[in-house]
Amino acid sequence: MKEILTVSETARFLTKHPDTIRRWIERKILPARKIASGGKGVFAILKSDLLEFAVSTVLKHKIRKGKGVQHFPSVQKKLL
Repeated sequence: MKEILTVSETARFLTKHPDTIRRWIERKILPARKIASGGKGVFAILKSDLLEFAVSTVLKHKIRKGKGVQHFPSVQKKLL
């Protein structure tokens, strides 16, 4: 995995829609940096931030549900 990911790459990793990733970034749920690139600019997500987010989310859901993680099945396979 690269050290810096785009919204699309992050969405693929988490098996979520890119719009969901953008919403999480705008709501400060997922840390990202905005990089100027012509018009609106693009978001860059650090690999370390993504992994921290994924692990904390998986653990929160695992504790809350008390049985298996269903929210991010692809991340569960990659991290657990």
